[in-house]
Amino acid sequence: MQQIKQELGPDAIIIQSRKVRQKGIWGFLRPPKVEITAAVDSAAGSQAKLAALEQSWQQEMGELKQLVNQLLAHQQKQTISSKGPYFTYLQQLVAQGVETHVAQALLMEIEQEYELGDNIKAEVLELMLSKKIQQYLPTEKLPAAAKILVFTGPTGVGKTTTLAKLAAHFVLTEKKRVGMITIDTYRIGAVEQLRTYAAITEIPIEVVITPKNMQAALEKLAGLDLILVDTAGRSAKNSMQVAELNSFLTQLPAAEVFLVLSVTTKAKDLHLITERFRKVGYNRLIFTKLDETANFGAILNTTYATGLPLTYLTTGQNVPDDLEEADREKIAQLILRGEQSWIRRNAYGS
Repeated sequence: MQQIKQELGPDAIIIQSRKVRQKGIWGFLRPPKVEITAAVDSAAGSQAKLAALEQSWQQEMGELKQLVNQLLAHQQKQTISSKGPYFTYLQQLVAQGVETHVAQALLMEIEQEYELGDNIKAEVLELMLSKKIQQYLPTEKLPAAAKILVFTGPTGVGKTTTLAKLAAHFVLTEKKRVGMITIDTYRIGAVEQLRTYAAITEIPIEVVITPKNMQAALEKLAGLDLILVDTAGRSAKNSMQVAELNSFLTQLPAAEVFLVLSVTTKAKDLHLITERFRKVGYNRLIFTKLDETANFGAILNTTYATGLPLTYLTTGQNVPDDLEEADREKIAQLILRGEQSWIRRNAYGS
């Protein structure tokens, strides 16, 4: 075994051993030898190797996308004159956190579609830009038939608080019968936090530790109108954690899966998060922490990149307040001017 491991590595194993004789007459006169067949156990550590390979591939894909975007932005920049009326709005959008290639694309579309020329009035161009931004800000209300709502995303974006706000809204305002499931058994105090919210609103709650327990929890809450599922925050850089989360979500039939994001997250990190979390099958977006920044371009960057609808926004920590249904016209003005006057406290309570 020492010789085998020296030659093949620590994962080597013996597959077969047998006694053999040398060929020829001398083989009958001499004692038999032992023939060993060995190989490397490819199963050992294969999961970790596969995860590392996937992470490397995804990193390369991300770098390739970034390079393509940079080349596209450079190409488009050649056609937008720094002396023309479009350049002012390009600077304004970039200052609001809109990625350069996104801002360039919007302005180029306006220029090509309308052929307004350099003498266009600022008021007209701003109106055109607002309309164009709204085209890339899909918003969509929750379907009336929605039964299971799942909240996923990275750590620290406010998934549990957002879930609690919506649960209270559905119970107090829409008079729905609501239940909760939490699979966030990793974060210290996470279950207790959700139990507190559930107790205040008299909502039943189930704690699911393994994917096998999910069906039993669903059966206990089957008679309710809505089931809200809280998940543990996962690092987008850890493919194994995201895959583990997906093993829970495959047990949830026809769920509306929200990717919860903070508007304060850097653009590069948002790209990584939206790409890595695709494997959980999210189909809607929620942006949180609008009260913590004056730059809102991250919202446009994400909807532009994913094409998925934005359903809710959160504007503070108060439960059940500080929650808004997404309105594309208002968000466009927020991105263009950075105005927060429309962000209403106690949105659902008023």
